[in-house]
Amino acid sequence: EHQGDGSLGMFVQLMPILILIVVSALSQMMVSTPPYSLSHRPSVGHIHRRVTEHLKVPYFVSDSFDEEYTGSNFRSVERNVEEDFIANLRNNCWKEKQQKEGLLYRARYFGDSELYQRAQRMGTPSCSRLTEVQASMHG
Repeated sequence: EHQGDGSLGMFVQLMPILILIVVSALSQMMVSTPPYSLSHRPSVGHIHRRVTEHLKVPYFVSDSFDEEYTGSNFRSVERNVEEDFIANLRNNCWKEKQQKEGLLYRARYFGDSELYQRAQRMGTPSCSRLTEVQASMHG
């Protein structure tokens, strides 16, 4: 009788771990590969280059993309591609501005005119591209 209580107690102790393993396995099975990538990714089958109709954003899809995504599904994918692209531009623009500001600050702090000039000349290509994209969206 004591033997049964011990195994039940051990089962109860292991239950949270078992639940975690089952939930983790289920969530892994439910995660699907997105239908596109903004970069060439052979590991997930995104090898065919396409360009969005509106903003001309390049993206990559798998062999089965044309069969799986038509009509409103296709337009939804293109909208998502462009939204991801713009989000990446915003993020990269912010990073470029931070880097430039950091260099300007260091140059001023150390009185380094050469570094200051270099920082002034430093471009922010993502910000420039973001401005172009926003202009093409609004007119």
